[in-house]
Amino acid sequence: MASTPSCFSSRQKDTGERTVSSTFDVTAARFEQYRVLPAGVPEAIRKAIWENTRVRHSAMVLDLGAGSGRIGRVFVQAGDAYVGVDFSLPMLGEFHDKLPAACLLQADGGCLPFPDDSFGLVLLMQVLSGTDNWRNLLRETARVIEPGGFVVVGQTVTPQTGVDAQMKKQLSMILKEMGVGKHDSNKSRHDSLEWLQAGSSQRMHVTATSWTAMRTAREFLDRHRSAARFSSLPPAVQEEALEKMSAWAKKTWGSLDKIFTEKHNFELQMFKIGRSC
Repeated sequence: MASTPSCFSSRQKDTGERTVSSTFDVTAARFEQYRVLPAGVPEAIRKAIWENTRVRHSAMVLDLGAGSGRIGRVFVQAGDAYVGVDFSLPMLGEFHDKLPAACLLQADGGCLPFPDDSFGLVLLMQVLSGTDNWRNLLRETARVIEPGGFVVVGQTVTPQTGVDAQMKKQLSMILKEMGVGKHDSNKSRHDSLEWLQAGSSQRMHVTATSWTAMRTAREFLDRHRSAARFSSLPPAVQEEALEKMSAWAKKTWGSLDKIFTEKHNFELQMFKIGRSC
């Protein structure tokens, strides 16, 4: 079993994840401003994970891409043997400021400083859509998980016709017209899930919880300023794209402040991993 790292420590490695992580560094202080999960949602996620995987409660839990602790904090507060890892030290600093007892480590997910078979659960919450280096990340995940342990992939799912979905689609079109390449998050997630499926002996798909969200175009625009990949674009490109988005939204809905009510789900994909990965 791996020894638990000191409660707030750093282990940097120069990898292909640095560009995205550096943008999280810049936006860390305001990351949760528009991304706070409703009360009870993190607790429901934790409950669904333990109840469905049936992993022993003494097992070590590794949270890769722990960020500011939106979900990880409830594991710490419940007394789980939790270790949060992220490449962005400022994001972990936000986590630490909110919960100093959390065991946190700055490290590259593609080169983890843990022995084989160290964790009973590995959490990948809202991570796979944003990484280019998913193969190394998942190979390391499979290496450090105990045989029979679970990798748990989590994501907020919004309506395909909702405000966020329409705004993301329009932004993608605008950036393409501006000649700006865009990371294909859907492909990264799809390929990652297929890889995990191929190496697992069991897969479960669970809706951990649902809630009603109030959405506006203005909220999307404000939130997107702190999105990792978008905020890494040149400032002039960001402003031009947001101006075009604003004009499109006003034309489409009449106002940036028109409120839409949407149902959001938090979906979990759980993979029981052997050593075949």
